[in-house]
Order: sequence, then structure tokens, then C-alpha cells
Amino acid sequence: MKQKYTITISDVQMNVISDESPEAVEALVGLVDRKMREIIGGSSMVPKSEAALLCALDYCSERIKSQRKVKALETKLAYTETALEELELENEQLRKELDELRMMTAK
Repeated sequence: MKQKYTITISDVQMNVISDESPEAVEALVGLVDRKMREIIGGSSMVPKSEAALLCALDYCSERIKSQRKVKALETKLAYTETALEELELENEQLRKELDELRMMTAK
């Protein structure tokens, strides 16, 4: 359910509407606020609008890197699952052969 939150980022207060829990909104606001303050670095020379754009660029860059990592891991997982299936089939075949050999030696 959408809720209205009053948030403050870099001393700028605003209202937002979100489906997220209050804890999730608070965590997100904290991340953005810290990043903004890091970019501004106590200098009044960097306008907040510029800092906000730099913050957005930084988070977009992080997201793209994360998406690439996820894709690489998904590819690796698919390969591993395929290899596992092949090994399970081979294992089953070897068990059958072993059973046949045991039956032959038992005679």
C-alpha cells in the first residue's frame, strides 16, 4: 500500500509516496543523504542540484555493474546446472553398469 513520507536529504525536505516500508525508505534516504554529503564534502562550491546529478550517476553506475555481475552469475549458474545434470546422468549410467557387472560376477 502506498504511503506518504516526509524525507530530508542534504537538508532539503520533501514528500514522497512509496510502496516500501518505513524502514526501507529510511535506509534509502540515509544512503542518498550520505552520498550527497560525501559529494558536497562540506564545500558550498558544489550546488545541491549538481551533487544530486552526480549522486544519481554514481548509483546508476553501481546498478549497471551489479546487473553485469548478476548476468555473469546467472550464466555461470546455468552452466553449472547443465554440468550437474550431465554428471547425474553419467552417475546413473555408471551405477547401472556397476550393477550389471555385479550380477555377472555373482553368477
